[in-house]
Amino acid sequence: MTATRRDLASTVIADRKAMSMDWAGSAACYGVPTDVFYGGTEDHSFLGGQQKATAKKICEGCPVLAECRDWALATAEPWGVWGGLTAAERAHILGFDGVLSLVRAHDPRRRSA
Repeated sequence: MTATRRDLASTVIADRKAMSMDWAGSAACYGVPTDVFYGGTEDHSFLGGQQKATAKKICEGCPVLAECRDWALATAEPWGVWGGLTAAERAHILGFDGVLSLVRAHDPRRRSA
């Protein structure tokens, strides 16, 4: 069975669960397979140009676009398209050197105790 954004919203990593995702049920992507937003590669890090365009088109008319984008930026979401932004676009906005730096920020081995 293919995961959906609904599935993802209920299984976000533990340290981000405290942030409300109440808006997710109203999202245009609700029920859409996650591979549309995360790519088909095993680590979900690659989205082709057409795939990005498809994901962003879904986001374009979303009634909770701002909430989704705010959540992705506030949690420094390192993968996929959220709130109409790719991981690379979010990394740039947040001042990271690139997506890899954003991913490393989520590595629990790199967090200070």
